[in-house]
Amino acid sequence: MKNFYSFASKYCSHHNPLEYPIYDSYVDEVLRYFRNNDEFSDFQDGDLKDYAKFKSILNDFRTFYGLDQYNLKQIDQYVWQLGKDYFPKNYGKKSSILKNL
Repeated sequence: MKNFYSFASKYCSHHNPLEYPIYDSYVDEVLRYFRNNDEFSDFQDGDLKDYAKFKSILNDFRTFYGLDQYNLKQIDQYVWQLGKDYFPKNYGKKSSILKNL
């Protein structure tokens, strides 16, 4: 059975974008990358699949990097775009661009 977690987060975000950030694989990759490099939050990979924990982790990201002036929708869009740019869907090949961050 297909997991509809990402779809459900998109559906909720469509109805209340300021309260419901969207989970997807790009956001997952970015949050794990910055956890591993800057330790902005202490979470297990599986925590990103628990929506309440995912939202808390995104808030940790916002606070750690001093982005409190941005709402969750803006943070979500930024993290998604970052993931799309630096973790493109290229069948297992990782981008070397992140080495320059």
